[in-house]
Amino acid sequence: MSRSLKEQESGTITTSRGLPKTAVIGAGGYLGRHFLARYQGVYPDTLGVDVAGPWKHLLDLAKPDIRLMKLAQSGYEYAIIAAAVTGLARCEQDVAFTRALNVTGTLELAKQLADEGVTPVFFSTDNVFDGKEGGYVDEAPTNPVNQYGAQKAEVERRLPEVSRGRYLIARLGKVFGLVRGDRTLLDEMAGRLTSGEEVAAASDQIFCPVLVDDVVRAVSGLQQAGATGLFNVCASEVWSRFNLANALARALGVDSALIKDISLDDLHEPFRRVKRGDMVCRRLRGAIHLEFRPMAACIQLVANHYQKDGL
Repeated sequence: MSRSLKEQESGTITTSRGLPKTAVIGAGGYLGRHFLARYQGVYPDTLGVDVAGPWKHLLDLAKPDIRLMKLAQSGYEYAIIAAAVTGLARCEQDVAFTRALNVTGTLELAKQLADEGVTPVFFSTDNVFDGKEGGYVDEAPTNPVNQYGAQKAEVERRLPEVSRGRYLIARLGKVFGLVRGDRTLLDEMAGRLTSGEEVAAASDQIFCPVLVDDVVRAVSGLQQAGATGLFNVCASEVWSRFNLANALARALGVDSALIKDISLDDLHEPFRRVKRGDMVCRRLRGAIHLEFRPMAACIQLVANHYQKDGL
């Protein structure tokens, strides 16, 4: 069934089917590993690609060339683009290098995928907003305050044309996991708190956390629904880093005096962080039914890991 450009841009659902065969580019990274595991559960031979490592194909994101992968010939309908330079400081310090990968190379990769009839799936970020108001809906105007956000916003803007209207963009909140030692949001704080270390947590840094497993479920659901366009992907719960740290301290049974209430301004970083990155997932709610894992349950599970193993 054909889709109009208007439908594609608004994230309209036009069909329903099983999980399509999907290659994972950036399979060695945090998001990539989770997506690869999901697709390999359905297609054991799912292709994983990265810049280095034990992969059948390697890809230089600065000069991508997917011809040897023969994706369309092998039955792939989608390709996850989980390869990027994500460090805010690195993007500020080396604009030319990071832009070559995060913008120029990524758009070239998306074009090559589209030329083969493979739909690119791109991950964006709440850093595309200026963080002044929060509550950003899918179609809210972007106004990035740092280079990383600017690079992601440019791909958001140009991807529809490059991919000829056939694409998925998942604009993510703060992604975290539940595995001890994964060094994501909750685990990092739990490790410090249980070691008696101070945790500096900004009360003016406000976001919508999203469990990595829920990101995978959301994108998979959008694929199965035949959705196209841009979708905010995060839970509806709005947290400050300070409140999150305090909730975790209570669950761990440790002294909340270890948590230092700061402002992002106190960090005196040479770049700006988004203070309010909380988003509203209108299009996602209209496209698929997905219950995000409650943060209270996630906090308790992480606390249980540390308490079971001993503080």
